[in-house]
Amino acid sequence: MNKFDEKLRAMAEREAISTPEGFDSRLQETLANLPSKGKRRLGAMKGALVAAAACVLLVGTAFAASPGLRDILTEALGGFAPYAQEQEEKTYLIEGIEFKVKSVLADDFTIRAYVEARDVEGDIFDKIDDITIPTRVHGGVDVPTVNEWLATDATESWMSGAECLGYDEESKTAFLVVSAWKSMPEDMTRAGVEVRDFNSYLTGDHEEVWRNRWNRTIPVEVKQVETTVLGKDTALVSGLGAEEARLSPLGLTLIFHDYEISREDVRTAAVSVKLADGSVAEAPWGGLCGIFLPPYDENSSRVLIWNFREPVEAEQIQGVYVGEDYFPIQ
Repeated sequence: MNKFDEKLRAMAEREAISTPEGFDSRLQETLANLPSKGKRRLGAMKGALVAAAACVLLVGTAFAASPGLRDILTEALGGFAPYAQEQEEKTYLIEGIEFKVKSVLADDFTIRAYVEARDVEGDIFDKIDDITIPTRVHGGVDVPTVNEWLATDATESWMSGAECLGYDEESKTAFLVVSAWKSMPEDMTRAGVEVRDFNSYLTGDHEEVWRNRWNRTIPVEVKQVETTVLGKDTALVSGLGAEEARLSPLGLTLIFHDYEISREDVRTAAVSVKLADGSVAEAPWGGLCGIFLPPYDENSSRVLIWNFREPVEAEQIQGVYVGEDYFPIQ
């Protein structure tokens, strides 16, 4: 390479852009394929053409998902991939971080978005001790309120959360899962992902290294999976003192139309389901939500949600374990 090429490469390295394998040979090949007349008239334009050729070769390393990130998405979705709604390939720049929502999963009470977040400036994620540690990222999915549930003096509660499933050092890209547990309306056109902040304990003390100052949300397309509703005539619902239960490939939801749950041990119980083939699928705790109407009587609703590790079809479930109790479904 001549001195200009060496200078260009040095600039790329200073800007923390990785130089792809074979960069030098492809750059020379690109220049060699220029029309002969154009090459004779390069003159003062040579620098601009070389820079343009280099940009063409380097473009795509910026936000294209590396094999590592693709593997993280595949592993995170697992068997849920057929139920996920793929999102439009669109990026949103918020306070120096570029976000792209890849897929969304949702049922009546759970919504989960898988998001890539690239550190455009290259100096934000470097300030975090380990971005994959819980509490290093906060966020949720903003979902419209189910207005027909609410009176003017009612209050609604819900849970939300975010965590980093993996980080690609080369592209400065974190792979996030952002969730919310609440009642989902039929119209989800105003749903949006909101990553609120990134935090660090690199110095030993808490430090907020990034914040979504204007609470910007990223619009998402949501297609809810089908849900099976179980009523009071089932052993599960009547045995737990619930109003109804809902089963979807994402998890089990119990709805109690009362401020107090008659069996408080349900909240801390281990939940799993027995399948038709004899296997057992775990349903770890997901979240809770509620609609509370003064004076917090039977008009209120408290909802408990457990999410499966792998998708489970309702027709395959023969029974549900809640702690030491077993409730047959079929």
